[in-house]
Amino acid sequence: MVKLEMQGITLAYGDKKVVEDITFQVMPGEMVGLVGPNGSGKSTIIKALSRVVTPYSGTVLINGRDISRIPRRELSLLISVIPQIPLLPSAFTAFEIVLMGRNPHLGLFQYEGPRDMDIAWQAMEQTSTQCLAERRISELSGGEIQCVVIARALTQETQAILLDEPTANLDISRQIEILDLVKGLCRKDKLTVVAALHDLNLAAHYCDRLLLINRGRVHAKGTPIEVINAQNLEQVYGHGSYVYTHPLSGLPAVLPRVDSSRNSSLNK
Repeated sequence: MVKLEMQGITLAYGDKKVVEDITFQVMPGEMVGLVGPNGSGKSTIIKALSRVVTPYSGTVLINGRDISRIPRRELSLLISVIPQIPLLPSAFTAFEIVLMGRNPHLGLFQYEGPRDMDIAWQAMEQTSTQCLAERRISELSGGEIQCVVIARALTQETQAILLDEPTANLDISRQIEILDLVKGLCRKDKLTVVAALHDLNLAAHYCDRLLLINRGRVHAKGTPIEVINAQNLEQVYGHGSYVYTHPLSGLPAVLPRVDSSRNSSLNK
């Protein structure tokens, strides 16, 4: 099991600081969502947790160990990443891409065996991508590619998963299907999950806790009920959202405010 921590993290690109003084932890079996406007620093936090970006200051810890001191191969056995914009070789088939998730488990000059094939095939079954197995990546839609990348992450069999806008290219049914899968694995296998999400309603429904990021800083953190409220949304996103309690789940739900006078004029 994996415990992830950020302690006083500041992140920068060159001289420009994009995230400042971020501190939080994620426990095994917990799904934590990063929410906030475009450019607030959510994706950069995901990159720091996967050691793609080196902190300007502060420390990222995995089970109490400084991430910078963990060998790359060992790190890839602990954490898998589902990037926002995956860069994949277009000539490879979907199954070949998914099977790449087994690379950290293989020794030098070792090839995938029957067990590796079975794990990859099972991951494609879980993500409903078996029908894409023989198709080349260049032939797939953005949503199909996203599902293939999620299958690759499951094939990697890590104890933590980082997701950067995992539902961005998916229709609503696939969004629910994928997040149901991730949440179920989180609970059943005690996975540690951090997800950057734009959709506040999905974040409220699936995440145990949320960090609301604004201009590179934590504006609010806590349960969805504690974070998603009218005051926080107005301060971070400005006017334009209405928060109510969902009648079935009791969780906060967000609707855009509609100018009724404008709609009336359009209907005339």
